[in-house]
Amino acid sequence: MDVPHGVDALALVRQYEPVIRYTAGELFFPMPVERYLAEAALWSVNPPITSDQTSSPTLLADHGELDVDRLTEREDSTPGARRQLRYVPGPLEPAAARRWRRSPERPRFRPASRLAAVGLLGRLIDALFRLSLLLRGRVPGGWVAAAHDRYRATEDGTRPYYAHVSCDGGYVVVQYWFFYAMNDWRSTYAGVNDHEADWEQVTIYLTQSPPGVLAPAWVAFSSHDEVGADLRRRADDPDITWYDGTHPVVYAGAGSHSGAYLAGEYLVRVEPPALTRVFRAVTRIRELLFPWTRGRPRSGLAIPYVDYKRGDGFSIGPGTEHPWTAQLIDDCTPWVRDYTGLWGLDTADPFGGERAPAGPRYNRDGSIREAWADPVAWAGLDEVPPTPVEGADDRAARIAALEHRRNQLDRRIADAQQELRRVAIGKPHPGPPETELRQHRERVRDLRAERRATIAEGDRLRRLPDHGAAIHPHAHLSRRALPDLGLRANPILLVRLWTHASLSVLLAVVGIALLLNLAAAPLAAVAAILLVMSVEAVLRGRLAVFLLGALIVAGLVVGFWMFLTNWRIGLGVLALGAAIALAVADVRAMLLRR
Repeated sequence: MDVPHGVDALALVRQYEPVIRYTAGELFFPMPVERYLAEAALWSVNPPITSDQTSSPTLLADHGELDVDRLTEREDSTPGARRQLRYVPGPLEPAAARRWRRSPERPRFRPASRLAAVGLLGRLIDALFRLSLLLRGRVPGGWVAAAHDRYRATEDGTRPYYAHVSCDGGYVVVQYWFFYAMNDWRSTYAGVNDHEADWEQVTIYLTQSPPGVLAPAWVAFSSHDEVGADLRRRADDPDITWYDGTHPVVYAGAGSHSGAYLAGEYLVRVEPPALTRVFRAVTRIRELLFPWTRGRPRSGLAIPYVDYKRGDGFSIGPGTEHPWTAQLIDDCTPWVRDYTGLWGLDTADPFGGERAPAGPRYNRDGSIREAWADPVAWAGLDEVPPTPVEGADDRAARIAALEHRRNQLDRRIADAQQELRRVAIGKPHPGPPETELRQHRERVRDLRAERRATIAEGDRLRRLPDHGAAIHPHAHLSRRALPDLGLRANPILLVRLWTHASLSVLLAVVGIALLLNLAAAPLAAVAAILLVMSVEAVLRGRLAVFLLGALIVAGLVVGFWMFLTNWRIGLGVLALGAAIALAVADVRAMLLRR
């Protein structure tokens, strides 16, 4: 175990072990790896030989035959073969799944209205995305029911974490890994994905300040949306709750198990990469037609999901009725080191979301995780000194280097200036060639620009506070994740019903028009869209804005048509429409400044 001399690793991880608070209705909690393996089967999946073939799985150990020793046997000799675990043989039959859903023993959950947070186009994209689940590899809903039945049948109250302690970049890093039998975010909580098994983590970065005394400096939780520096929070960040001074409180996502610093409901807006250009084009058109919308996020175009991190349910850790069982792991732990496969079913989902994860040490492709091997780089701490003393020393050294560089530049500028004056003697006649003179001028100009930049950087470093604590704890964040307060106050029932029914109404009107009269279908589609949008505008209290926008769009369409038939009148109509749009934007801006 890579820990400082004289430090008890087990006592260290016990001192800082987190408290995890779950959302009421959570089905799966951290479980022992050994109990999962006792119920799982181990398969080897050979790669297809040709492009028109499918992968050929081979059973290595059936359900009830597997343990840690068998899991860590020699990897398959077939080139490209990958191993994967399967917790359950298959999904429950529909009748059994219905009984599971109706079971009084199954925890109940009350969701927020996620679709009410976006517009009609966003709901249409969401519908297409949900339909795509029928065409791509996915974990069926009955799989969650089967996994929960098996998990509940073998539940014994043991709540383990797997702690990895290492030293990296001047930090002592304590990682807590938590293993779950299932990620059921999509099936149970209308989230992005489902997949068998789930590994999540909490990482605490300790520094020796004062020397010889370890204390937390940074904390990082597993997260869906943050990477690099956005993953971490400083130990004195008010977003973090510490139980008894040393145990960070984590609010785990329902089904997803990702961690948050603040309790609440987080609206996750997902834009499918294939539609990014479409979103940008629609945004540009919207800003052109309605200038007052410039700078607004494209929230109405993305697919909305809610990550529920309410913290109002089951809790595990210090100060709760459910203590942790601590287990130390490292690069020599056999199941961590030797099993590079997946911890659940691999559906080969092309979007990547419905595939089981690899273990704490590995990525799905068998490479070593950055979070495991380079936790300081993973959290963007390579450029952050571990202690204020080291930071002050680094700053002093940098200031000295800048002063030295400034002195060098002063000498080089003087030499370049003297050379420029020598070359310029005799101008304008006979003088040197213009090209040579221009080169000397540019050299002097570039040296002076570098000197100004060097002085500015030195001044900035001198203005920094003497201690890191004086810098705002959020200064390093490019995006601070916060709960979406609007989700707590659900919209009225009528709005929620309409957001779920509006797309069906639109498609039904278009479908009926196509069946009754093909010639009227385009007109019926336009009428249906206007009907749906007007009803939504009334329910959301935005009828005046909708009517104004519809009037501007109609005027532009008429103007464009007239431009094609009579360019003078058409151009006049377009100019008037643009004048009205700009006048509205100017009045709106003036009112906002009052």
